[in-house]
Amino acid sequence: MSTTTPEGGETVGKRLMWILWPSFLVGGIAEGVFFTLIDPQQLYLLGEPVHWSPTAVYSVGFFLFWAVAAASSALTCFLQRGGDELSPGSRAD
Repeated sequence: MSTTTPEGGETVGKRLMWILWPSFLVGGIAEGVFFTLIDPQQLYLLGEPVHWSPTAVYSVGFFLFWAVAAASSALTCFLQRGGDELSPGSRAD
């Protein structure tokens, strides 16, 4: 089973793992640090107290931290690509 495309690039699945796995770890660490310092029952959203269960607050917090870390990792993967990978047909060879 090949892990590269015919052009020599990485598969989409491999890139997704480069993005999602590190961001999952960062999301878990960020949630742990954040909720160690802040009680989920004392959170306010747009000036109103949050009336969710602690489990719901922890879950939403984790997914928000994971999404922010995934966006950061995705931007890093995008910016590390070369010009020939972004537009392979425009080379002047």
